[in-house]
Amino acid sequence: MDLILSKKVVLAYLVTPIFILSLIFFLSIEQGYPEDDQTRSPSADPAVQEFIRLVNAKRRSIGCPELKWDKQVALVALEHSKDMVSRNFFGHNNTDGKGPFERLQESKVLFSAAAENIASGPKTGRQVFEIWLNSPRHRNNMLDCRFTRHGVANVEGRWTHLLLKPR
Repeated sequence: MDLILSKKVVLAYLVTPIFILSLIFFLSIEQGYPEDDQTRSPSADPAVQEFIRLVNAKRRSIGCPELKWDKQVALVALEHSKDMVSRNFFGHNNTDGKGPFERLQESKVLFSAAAENIASGPKTGRQVFEIWLNSPRHRNNMLDCRFTRHGVANVEGRWTHLLLKPR
C-alpha cells in the first residue's frame, strides 16, 4: 500500500513539470512566423507582378520597406477573389460573414496587424494601383510601413490585396 501511495505522490510531482515543459514547447512552436520559402513564389499573373513592382517602388520612395511576397497570404487573397467571382459579391466580408481577419486566422496565418484592399474591374496592375493610391484608406494600407508581407490576387477583375505584419 505504501509503495502504491508513494508512486502516486511521485507521479503527482512529475505531472506539473512535464505539463509546463510541454506547454512551453508547443507555445514556442507557434511563436514567430514561418520563413520557409515564403518569398520565392510571386504570382505568375503579369497584372499582379506589375502591381507588386509599383507598390514596392512607391513604398521605397517614402522610406518603407518593400512588401515581401507571402504564399500563404496570397492563397487567402486568391480564395477571396475566387469567392467573390463564384458567389457574385463584392466586399471584405464574404456571404458567410467572414472578414479578412477570420480568413487569415482560419488559414493559420500569424499576424499582429493586417489590412485588406479590394477592387472590382481593373484590368492591369497599374489601374488597380492608381485606384488604391487615389483612395485615402486604400493608400494608407498600401503605404503603412508596419506591413512587411503581402499577397495579391486578381480573378476576373476582382482584386484582393492582403497586407500584414507577422507576429
